[in-house]
Amino acid sequence: MDTRWSVVLTIFMCCIPTLRGILWSPASNLLLSGSKGHLRYIGTVSSGIDKAVKECRHQFKWDRWNCPDSTVYNNPDANREMSFVQAIASAGVMYSITRNCSEGVLENCGCDDTQNKKPGGDGWTWGGCSDNVRFGERTSTDIMDASEKSQDALTVMRLHNHEAGRRAVKQTIERTCKCHGVSGSCTMQTCWKQLATFRSIGAQIKRKYFKAVRVDFISGRLIDSNRAEDRGPRGSSRDQVTAASRRDLVFLNQSPDYCRANLSIGVAGTAGRECFMKGDEQIVDPLATSPSAIGAGDSSSSSSPSSDASDRWMKQSCSRLCMSCGMEVRTTRVTVTTSCNCNFVWCCSVKCDTCRRTVVKRICQPIGFKR
Repeated sequence: MDTRWSVVLTIFMCCIPTLRGILWSPASNLLLSGSKGHLRYIGTVSSGIDKAVKECRHQFKWDRWNCPDSTVYNNPDANREMSFVQAIASAGVMYSITRNCSEGVLENCGCDDTQNKKPGGDGWTWGGCSDNVRFGERTSTDIMDASEKSQDALTVMRLHNHEAGRRAVKQTIERTCKCHGVSGSCTMQTCWKQLATFRSIGAQIKRKYFKAVRVDFISGRLIDSNRAEDRGPRGSSRDQVTAASRRDLVFLNQSPDYCRANLSIGVAGTAGRECFMKGDEQIVDPLATSPSAIGAGDSSSSSSPSSDASDRWMKQSCSRLCMSCGMEVRTTRVTVTTSCNCNFVWCCSVKCDTCRRTVVKRICQPIGFKR
């Protein structure tokens, strides 16, 4: 890329907040130093990174580490949380490229129709507009991985987790079908492959996070850790992390204590965090697509089968964020204002009443702390 393009792109990224997210990932290295052909993807990559950041915050909303900017954007550590960040960033870029490709947003790219008219199973055939996952995977790999020139431990870990993120996108692909037949008899179906919601992909990567494998870096390879505390179902043998385990997340270092503030590494601690207990009331916004708790963050994300598990995790948060961290729970009552009794008015608006109610609010605080 010539100097003129580098200067223009650098100014563009610094001035537009949504594009600053690209600096989170190695994608910026390739976009700034690679061919001008990759500039066409800058908006798509930025959208994918932004989607990944929001999903990270949603998935860890009720965890001790809650995906803060201080550790996401500037953390050089190679711990379990960073393995999630690397995987969700890779998944976000692949997701956005794949979706934009199928929707015709990107040049020279469209639906994957290579299987169309081929029999798929009993009573259905391939057809329609399948999401072009192969294009999304190939292009996102070029953008996320091609700029990684070194072969040090952090780079190899990052590349491994990028691949795990892309595999999570492929693992959650869904088959969507449309019925054909007289009077809706559905004697035959046409089916196509469709990306799952990004919430489902985030939940898949969160499950990988819980099962992440600690590894050592020896002679340029990731090797199963031989530390006694790391031995698990894999046994005590020092196996190379093989292709069969590329769907796993890997990390090199243990995580710090997220209960206590440590500003030198960007950890704020859990003091002052809001939490919930079983039986606490959630405030439901009637205009939102899914229920959201006070302070719960992004309520615009679509619901998923993991929502029940998220609710249970939320209602255990006071134990995890406060009591397990040696703190107590300060309980207060606050008055909140919400929209209620909403009705659709022809045409075309929604009118709501304003309702006020008193709810319980719980905050973690050090034992003996006086306001």
